[in-house]
Amino acid sequence: MICILPSPYPVSTRHEILMGTPWIVFSMNYNYKSISGSCCTGYAGTSGSGDAQRIEWSSVWKIDPTVNKDLVKGYSFIGLTQNLETRLSDITSIPSTYDWTVSNTSAYKGNVVYDFMTSDTKGDSTSSAAQELMLWLLYEGGQVPIGWAEGPTATIDGLYGKDGWKLYQGKNTDTGITVSSLLVPEDSQFGDLESGAFEGDIKDWLVALAKQGVFSESTYVNVGNAGMEPFWGTVTFNNTLGLRINL
Repeated sequence: MICILPSPYPVSTRHEILMGTPWIVFSMNYNYKSISGSCCTGYAGTSGSGDAQRIEWSSVWKIDPTVNKDLVKGYSFIGLTQNLETRLSDITSIPSTYDWTVSNTSAYKGNVVYDFMTSDTKGDSTSSAAQELMLWLLYEGGQVPIGWAEGPTATIDGLYGKDGWKLYQGKNTDTGITVSSLLVPEDSQFGDLESGAFEGDIKDWLVALAKQGVFSESTYVNVGNAGMEPFWGTVTFNNTLGLRINL
């Protein structure tokens, strides 16, 4: 296993591009100065090809829950490197499977998510005109999305076999970018404290947001990834992910 562990200041991020795959492995601890402990992203290998290609990876947290417990420490994820900067309407499908097991010696706070970024401008993922989109499959420890205090802006039914998805929206004050988070109902999450599994076409989620007026289907899909947001806890997620964009 290759463990991508951010070093002490000034380096907060490590990544590795996996040649022959559509992926990059990322350990992005952007709030590393607020971590007492560590968060590591591990890479074990890949298998298969095409829509059946999978990556085995892990997210390992050893984060003190008494230090900045309500601050997200970063993002441990697998990102896409192929077929991005494409209009949503020109994407045929974004097939994905996401399976994980949890091994923990303490309670933890964090989530399992897909995180995409769109914009009406090709390649834009940093300006205030870009949009960050999060699909929450699992959340634990009391984590809530940006915009939670204002309440949901929409409810979406019939997505991935579940009704009652809640859409929350708000601005990330650090980036100036509006974040739209779609949460599966708390009592119908895609996993529990031991394991989880998801399978679906990620384009269905993006189209559902377009129907809510979040953006148009002519928007560019500029960034796409899947991973975990760590807050605190001693826990290991062992993951198997399939994710790609088909044109």
